Amino acid sequence: MTEIAAAMLATLFVWWFSTGAIFWLDGLPRRTHRITVGAATALLCVALWGISATAQDPTPSGAYLSFAAGLMVWAWVELTFLTGLITGPNRTPRPPGLSLSRRFRLAVGAILWHELLILALAVVVFALSWGGENLVGAWTVAILWAMRTSTKLNLFLGVRNTYAQLLPPALHHIASHFTRAQMNPLFPTAVTAAGVLAVVLLAAAFSAEQGSFAASAFAILGTLAALGAIEHAFLMLPLRTEALWAWSLGERAQRNGTAAAP
Repeated sequence: MTEIAAAMLATLFVWWFSTGAIFWLDGLPRRTHRITVGAATALLCVALWGISATAQDPTPSGAYLSFAAGLMVWAWVELTFLTGLITGPNRTPRPPGLSLSRRFRLAVGAILWHELLILALAVVVFALSWGGENLVGAWTVAILWAMRTSTKLNLFLGVRNTYAQLLPPALHHIASHFTRAQMNPLFPTAVTAAGVLAVVLLAAAFSAEQGSFAASAFAILGTLAALGAIEHAFLMLPLRTEALWAWSLGERAQRNGTAAAP
């Protein structure tokens, strides 16, 4: 029980801190972004090596290390997007009065290169750990990808809080594809699916032998899924959830309006 609680708390802290760190790095002057992405790319190489190295390490420490490696991979994904380095061919704001299908095509065009990059990177991550007993890093990337894709779809269809003010100037055209609404048809299914996944994974953690690799791995992944469900809830709740990262957002945390990086 103690080991599971420790894994859950560690995942929560790393999620909170790494999100804040990305916000902070993204808020630095634009001239620093290439240095940031360069350093993140070096860490990406370390992370990919780590995923491969831990694939044959089915121990609790191996689960933590693989999770950390998967999170570093995802941090690179986020930084390449939020710095505007890799987005999509469409870099103009959405014109008004378009049909839903036309809006969707333009929205996809705004992030297309980045989505293809994530797909390629996910294939690499699973290939590096395939056949191993420890796929925590690979499943970390998969869960984060699924949650982020769902978030993007919900932002497109309509949510109460778009968190558009957190986007840097280079990505202001992305915000034009967001829709503000009290609810959309996808949201209940998305948040329920994330919640069910979290419950299933956490139940597996509590059912596993205490102190085992399985207990730690399922606790980490279950907590990550639960945080995905909470992030979805942030899109609809009448709360200023950006205050959770006020230490890293600076003046962006004080701006009025609603926002969240896609």
